[in-house]
Amino acid sequence: MNKETEQQTRLNPEDQQLVDDFISSGINKEERQPFHPWKLMMWLAVVIVIFGVLARVVGTLYLPY
Repeated sequence: MNKETEQQTRLNPEDQQLVDDFISSGINKEERQPFHPWKLMMWLAVVIVIFGVLARVVGTLYLPY
């Protein structure tokens, strides 16, 4: 298969223009904040610690020695 046939669309030109207009509309041009992996890992660690502390408290209150 050659590259020209791979790049061709199945849509007629009018429909392709509608699709192109929609893709370039404002909803698809929303600026996104940069991804911060360290912030995600910090929140993950905080949640894990909170669940760990909660498990220890529940275990201490409801499981007698």
